[in-house]
Amino acid sequence: MSSRPHTRWARRGLGALALSLLGSLAAQASTLQARVLDREGQPVADAVLEVLLPPSTEQRPSWAASALVTQEKMQFIPRVSVVVAGMRLRFTNQDRWDHHVRVLPASLSRLNEAGGMEFRLSGLVEGQPASSQERSFDQPGVYLLGCHLHSSMRGHVYVAESPWVAKTGADGTVSLQGLPTGVATVRLWQADEVQTIAPRTVTLGASPQTLDYQLSVVPRRRR
Repeated sequence: MSSRPHTRWARRGLGALALSLLGSLAAQASTLQARVLDREGQPVADAVLEVLLPPSTEQRPSWAASALVTQEKMQFIPRVSVVVAGMRLRFTNQDRWDHHVRVLPASLSRLNEAGGMEFRLSGLVEGQPASSQERSFDQPGVYLLGCHLHSSMRGHVYVAESPWVAKTGADGTVSLQGLPTGVATVRLWQADEVQTIAPRTVTLGASPQTLDYQLSVVPRRRR
């Protein structure tokens, strides 16, 4: 007697099981959205949303080992870089003149902590690779970027404790998808906000959840 019918039914059974497992995983995933407005009700870009989950959480998004910050037209691009603790940043000078890269903890209370650094990058020479250096960011927190030679250059590096982190776009919104369900702590940071933004505790479920924030300031418009 042929075993093919049994094989066909077995395959159907495995397919049903796989669909069931996928459905179960989908049911356990959550979406958290946030909208950030300034004091006048306008959308705020480059505000960072970080979601802290229990240490036992196994489901985690993957990040690349490094990211890029470019010095170009007297600016740090991107102006706000978001990395996860342990990642490396490569700084590259695309201008034809020298720049410094100065990294300091943004909080005055952390100025004496390890993590500050500075180095110089030569200007771009035609026909040669751009000058660059790579540095590791291991300590969570916010770091201020500057240049000794050009005081108008400012930027920030947000080193996240959690891999569930992203920043708002030009429309002031951000969305984190595939989050495990359950209780989580949500942090929001924005470079110009002078008041402490209290963390929020949320319960993530199957339905998308939206958090609204309004800053106490109108962020400075930078060139």
